[in-house]
Amino acid sequence: MNEKQKLFCKYYIENKNVEMAAKNAGYTLKTALKLLKNEKIKNYIESNNIAKSNEVIECLTRIMRGYDENSSKDISVKEKLKAAELLGKMYAIFSPKQEKENDDTVYILGDDFIKE
Repeated sequence: MNEKQKLFCKYYIENKNVEMAAKNAGYTLKTALKLLKNEKIKNYIESNNIAKSNEVIECLTRIMRGYDENSSKDISVKEKLKAAELLGKMYAIFSPKQEKENDDTVYILGDDFIKE
């Protein structure tokens, strides 16, 4: 696969729009449609189509803040709270801080008597 084909794949993975990906990579729509039938191209797109951690974080942040450019419906408070909860879990901000407390308790083990 050459660099121009990889560029086409990158644009296609980002927006799932063949026409836009073709234009941005410098291909005609007809050529781009042929590329999508190519086994190497299909495999490349499938293997690189998994969301990266930064994409997940960005998506959850947009939902939490009420921005969703991919949907015409409003994001509910429940969905915003769930996104905030997932982000909080990712950053471990809800876990209790495990500070070491000063424990002055003395434990005596055994059956021996202690003489004062």
